[in-house]
Amino acid sequence: MPRKLEQQPELEPPTEWWDEVMERAKTIGDKRHIEHWNPRKAAKALWMLAQGNSILGISKETGLDRQTIRSLSWRHTDTLETKRKEFSKSCALAAEEFTDLIFARAQQLHENPEELAKISPDKLALTVGIMLDKSTQLAGMASTIIEHRKGTSISDAALIIAEARARIANKVKVITIDAELA
Repeated sequence: MPRKLEQQPELEPPTEWWDEVMERAKTIGDKRHIEHWNPRKAAKALWMLAQGNSILGISKETGLDRQTIRSLSWRHTDTLETKRKEFSKSCALAAEEFTDLIFARAQQLHENPEELAKISPDKLALTVGIMLDKSTQLAGMASTIIEHRKGTSISDAALIIAEARARIANKVKVITIDAELA
């Protein structure tokens, strides 16, 4: 069954990950670190981290506990940042390619009304929404608007409530005093 929102890892990470783990193991004196006792799992975990997999997902895939994966991440922060940028670039190139395919498909649908009629309106609306969101983001426009309204602050409201309670207490005293006089 495919994983949700995570890339499927290959069976083994590329050799550059193995080399990184072996080099880092030389600089780490503590032999209890995973780089010493299981460098292949360390390389696989690092590789999966760089691809954006969750710590829980990596733990399930490798059998390593979450603390070991977090420690590995801290010791290899520099490598992960470099590799994340490489993965990001690859994903951006793929997104550009698929964007071209979407436009080509849209042109085909425009020219063939029968095929266009087979596509549900909700799928078209979702596509339009995503494309509009991305276009505003790329144009530097706000994709979310936060409105700040002026009104009574919490401290002002507390003061108003205290004043109202004081007025009520004074009325009760006046009524009580009037009752005693009568």
